[in-house]
Amino acid sequence: QLKSVRTFIRNVMESPDEFSEWIHFYTSSSIMEIIYGMKAKPEDPYVDNAKKAIEGFNEAAVPGKFLVETFPVMKHIPSWFPGAGWKRQALFWRDVNREVRVRPFNLVKDQVNEGTATRSVCRTLIGNLPDSTAPDRIVKENIAIDTCAVSFIGAAETSHSAARVFFMAMLMNPEVQKKGQAELDKVLNGRLPEPNDGPNLPYISAMVKETLRWQLVLPLAVPHVAIEADEYNGYYIPKGTIVFGNSWTFMHDPEVYKDPESYMPERFLKDGKLDSSIRDPSTAVFGYGRRICPGRYFALNALYLMIAHTLAVFDIKPALDENDNEKEFKADVTGGMISQPVPFQCMIVPRSKAAADLIQNSDLME
Repeated sequence: QLKSVRTFIRNVMESPDEFSEWIHFYTSSSIMEIIYGMKAKPEDPYVDNAKKAIEGFNEAAVPGKFLVETFPVMKHIPSWFPGAGWKRQALFWRDVNREVRVRPFNLVKDQVNEGTATRSVCRTLIGNLPDSTAPDRIVKENIAIDTCAVSFIGAAETSHSAARVFFMAMLMNPEVQKKGQAELDKVLNGRLPEPNDGPNLPYISAMVKETLRWQLVLPLAVPHVAIEADEYNGYYIPKGTIVFGNSWTFMHDPEVYKDPESYMPERFLKDGKLDSSIRDPSTAVFGYGRRICPGRYFALNALYLMIAHTLAVFDIKPALDENDNEKEFKADVTGGMISQPVPFQCMIVPRSKAAADLIQNSDLME
């Protein structure tokens, strides 16, 4: 992650207008190396397919998006028939998902057979599979394939969305940006952040928490199913009922978070330290129960490193119009299962010549 985030700040300095793409590359390349042991490149087909897969999931998850949901009989219409565009779209998503699910796994599988596979989650799972003649080999291999694919796609895209929320928050709250930079300047003394700096950066840690709380990437988490009948506050919930955890409501409860619509990292601090009495957003934003996100610690560390590195060396400012006046910034987020800021422009500039030199030399510090 440290190497990836330092590549990220170099990429942003070289082409700041493409910061969103560089965020996506940072989050994708980090998780791709852990899951598959592969080093991603800009415009990598694996990364691109993961992005398409999550876009398809987000669009397909919108209730009533396609007419076939209302009239199931339409599923029998051939894909070439007028009005069956949804079917052609579904076929496209199927092919994309098959590609992102199977192709990298098979590549690592070949590397394992050749003895060239690098250390990764995928290599470990393949090494633990039963013999090819075992009756449960196919089932267990499919579980391994899905474990890798879901981890890669889910972590890359949700982390990308959370990182963009941070940039949006900095545009809307320049005073918060200055406070974060002041803490970093005091602690770092002209160097780049390290993972073990966290305990000495309480304000940055509070920014990580507030970024996750303020605009949730998964407002309704992911669907769960009741494994047995239950009752809650007088409501009978039959076995098999699909249940959503309303994370958005938990994280915007005014009885827990004062002025919940505002971005205020200070809400997590008391006497200059993190306040353990305030509900930690991690209790809701990463899901619940047995299916809580297993990569939550990876995601938290990735967001911390990105926020700390970005504020240490960059100023994030509103974009300028043709007359060099600051454009008015209007924040907006998408709907769907996965919520993220709509595309926006901003200026990202090194804070000083010393900061620019630090960015340029960051590859020597990895």
